[in-house]
Amino acid sequence: MPPRLPTTSTPSAIARSIVRPFSTTTPAALPPREHDSAAGASNSRLANINNNRNHQQQGQQRRGDVASRLLARYKNRSNEYSREKAAQMDFLKNQKMSNDFLKQMPRRWEAGDVYSPHDLSPVEMQKWRKRSVRNNDVIDALGISPLDMYKNFSLIEHFTSPSGMINHSNLTRLRPVNQRKVAKMVRRVQGMGIYPSVHAHPEMLRDQFFQRRN
Repeated sequence: MPPRLPTTSTPSAIARSIVRPFSTTTPAALPPREHDSAAGASNSRLANINNNRNHQQQGQQRRGDVASRLLARYKNRSNEYSREKAAQMDFLKNQKMSNDFLKQMPRRWEAGDVYSPHDLSPVEMQKWRKRSVRNNDVIDALGISPLDMYKNFSLIEHFTSPSGMINHSNLTRLRPVNQRKVAKMVRRVQGMGIYPSVHAHPEMLRDQFFQRRN
């Protein structure tokens, strides 16, 4: 066994020389390295670019959602308008068809009427198309000529309205021939200035407001 070399230091002295004594003071901060600052700046730029891209994507997504909602609303409104228009056209078409059928059936049925299939035939309907003869024609009953009665203001007042217009045959109950004669007579009288065209004759108004005393 070889001899050991003499040592002048003990193990505790060796440990004290190796281990650094504990200190309560804060160590001095080292200056930042150039490559570390450059790397941080590049990382911050990349983060900003990513954030901008995220914001742009979110904005595009929001705009796309708003556009899709507006498009859906426009489509719904157009569909509703088309449905309403189609329903209105169907209603008008059905109404026109019903009016055409009513014109083909001159007879007006009432509740409780009993009819047979023969009553709906064209031959039977033709009977109802005939105009009824007017038996209450005043001109025929009196046997006068309307063209000769242009001075009879009471007769003219009977066939004219308070505003001087000629009454319709539904009110006068005259035949077409006599209705034309009366209208011709009234136009002649108004054209000559004998009878006013905007109101009744003054004599008729006087008799209306100032009745004669017996």
